Amino acid sequence: MPRTSKHKTSEPTGSLPYECELCGATEDIPMEVIDHFDKVDPGLPGQPPTFGCEQCPGIMYPVSYLRAERAEPKAS
Repeated sequence: MPRTSKHKTSEPTGSLPYECELCGATEDIPMEVIDHFDKVDPGLPGQPPTFGCEQCPGIMYPVSYLRAERAEPKAS
């Protein structure tokens, strides 16, 4: 009988394009980095991990999320 692993661990492959909301800088973030941040800090349900832009003080979002229609943040 062949030996098989009971648990198959598969790391996500590829990358996801991110774009800064302020300056428009783009960067491909590896999926393993995104997966790691999802595990370390799951954040709010339905929202992707975000990263600080290295070019300006803006926040980088996935291009698909940035282009989607989102609710405006509530004023405090």
